[in-house]
Amino acid sequence: MTTRISTATRYAQLVNDMKTNMNNFHKLKSQLSSGKKYTSITENPIAAVNIVNTTRQLGQIETFEQNVSLASTELNALDDIMTLATGYLSTAWDKATQANNQTYGKNSLKALKTEIDEITKTMVDLANTEYNDNYLFSGANSKTVAFTIDEETGEVIYNGTPHDNPDYIRQTEVADGVFETINTTGDKVFGMYTYEQETTEEGKRVFADVDGKRVIETVDSESGEKTYAYEDGSGDYTGDPADLNVVKNDEPTATGVMGALKLLSKSLQMVIDAEDDASAQDGYKLMNSTLDMFSDSLNTITTEQTKFGGVANRLEMSESTLSTNNGNLTAYLQGLNEVDYAQAVTQWMQSQYAYQASMQVSAASMNMSLLNYL
Repeated sequence: MTTRISTATRYAQLVNDMKTNMNNFHKLKSQLSSGKKYTSITENPIAAVNIVNTTRQLGQIETFEQNVSLASTELNALDDIMTLATGYLSTAWDKATQANNQTYGKNSLKALKTEIDEITKTMVDLANTEYNDNYLFSGANSKTVAFTIDEETGEVIYNGTPHDNPDYIRQTEVADGVFETINTTGDKVFGMYTYEQETTEEGKRVFADVDGKRVIETVDSESGEKTYAYEDGSGDYTGDPADLNVVKNDEPTATGVMGALKLLSKSLQMVIDAEDDASAQDGYKLMNSTLDMFSDSLNTITTEQTKFGGVANRLEMSESTLSTNNGNLTAYLQGLNEVDYAQAVTQWMQSQYAYQASMQVSAASMNMSLLNYL
């Protein structure tokens, strides 16, 4: 079979060749200007999908790296504060041990009490440390100051989330689905010194009306409704519950280093004010009880430091892993989408020559016809 080739067919082929060379020339020029192999998903759908997935993974890694960096810095601050706290605790413990030998005169005891009170204030300041606009030891209530001192009652009150409430935990994601706890609570590390609200044997809270009469609060177990009645059985309290005053226990709840410091200060004052040996011995007995409290408090803080030291080590390993993954994925992404400039320039120059040659051939061919062969 004979194929007929007309002048129009030959011209169309020349134009297609020229367009192909021109498109290749402009494609390579675009790659050189953008630094990217592909500017459209249609150019290489498989590569495009891999680029999107790899870019997403790199974005996740960047977020995890930021989380790890912030968490590591916060844990360093947490550790520094607890280290300072153990230093002040040890100083107070030493002072308590010395005073308990009963060799100090009243003037020395007064000076020691002043020093202990200053250490207490310093300990509260440490416990109220902020990092990145968050109170480190307030649990989940990180915008609330952890401790306040009631100057009237001498209480050291913890205002954060209690440690026995699991909601105190703040976590940060350091890898896909991997979370690390980066906080603790002030009542766990430092304890407290407060006069708790008095309760009955059944656990009902005790209040007092404006006349000082004791009022018992009862909470319905099903509806949660609260009712109030006088403890002496004289009837129900019908006033506004907001007008009731909290009745507190006579003895404080003293825990941790805060409790030890406040009891030590109290015992020193008892010895200073004692008018006889029996009263002084009561003070020394209380003072002696603080020695075990200081010991337990030191163990508690050290345990917390050890726990967060483990977290810091894991964060360090996570940081190394993330950095490695980041480097590997970045190199992979560069291979997928970034232009090899040396190779691209060579191809671009070749395409330029091919484009120019195709235009020259087309121009020469279009000036010829079958008449040239007659």
